[in-house]
Amino acid sequence: MPIELRFAILTSLLMLLWLALEFMVGLHDKYIPLHPIITMFAFIIPVVTTRMAIKEKREMLGGQITFKKALATGLIITALTALFAVPVQLIFHNVINPDFFDSMIEFAVLRAKENHQNTDTALMNAKMYFNLKSYLIQSVAGTLIVGTIISVVAAFLMRTKK
Repeated sequence: MPIELRFAILTSLLMLLWLALEFMVGLHDKYIPLHPIITMFAFIIPVVTTRMAIKEKREMLGGQITFKKALATGLIITALTALFAVPVQLIFHNVINPDFFDSMIEFAVLRAKENHQNTDTALMNAKMYFNLKSYLIQSVAGTLIVGTIISVVAAFLMRTKK
């Protein structure tokens, strides 16, 4: 199996595991205020897996890798992971935590009420943001953007000079 495919699958599975762990510890209901902060740590997953993939590719190439080859490896992983983001989101929202969107919408309305804001507007905005279509788009787009940045940085740092 090509390195890029293997690491895209690994990244996707680890992201699904991360989502499941967030759910299991209560970040999607009991501890929702902590959710945005803790979720940021999920960026560690693609950083580590992209680095591992480029390192393995470099070893496969005899210990030398150009920026271009390292970048290509990272971008292929990014593209594949973006494709796999769709089934990851579908599995998570349909099987692991089907109440995710309802919990997030409820929290957004509650927070608006606590802050003396218009709850109808909060409800409307939350429904536009917290739904499967929105999360599928965010997941694919976010993976492409973040993965590209990680790929460029990793390729630059891990390139070898002849």
